[in-house]
Parts: sequence; C-alpha cells; structure tokens
Amino acid sequence: MAHKTISLDLAAYDALRARRLAPDESFSRVVLRLSAHAPQSASGSALVDKLLADGESLWFPPEEELDRLDAIQASPRPRRDRRREA
Repeated sequence: MAHKTISLDLAAYDALRARRLAPDESFSRVVLRLSAHAPQSASGSALVDKLLADGESLWFPPEEELDRLDAIQASPRPRRDRRREA
C-alpha cells in the first residue's frame, strides 16, 4: 500500500490522537473512520454550507458589477517597464 507523509501542528495531532478508539488504532484508520461520517457538502463548499447552517447570509455583488469586473480583467493593460522607471 502506498503511503503519504503529512505534517500536523501539535493541536491537530492531539485532537486526532484523542479520537482513536484504541491505543493501537492507526491514524489512517481514524481519518478514514471520521471522514466516512462527515456530511457531504450540498453546495460543493463546506465553508458555504457551514455559514448557511449557522444562519449567516451570503452577499454577492449585483450582476452588473460582476460584468464590470469581468471586463476589467479581460482588457489588456500596458506592461510596466520597471527598469526604465528606476
């Protein structure tokens, strides 16, 4: 079986270690067990789902503003030559 090495800060390590069901349960098994029970995101973004579940409202700019920003991003800008400015 292939393996990957990950880094955890000490608080995350302690939290993961505390979720083991037995002292000899591997962290791989803990992660798989916990992720199997994790709710799937309805929107594709767990953060958005959490905000909505907590009663937060999400604000999106009006369509006209999004179109204006798209136009700005699509328009070419002249390149600056920083060597000549110095």
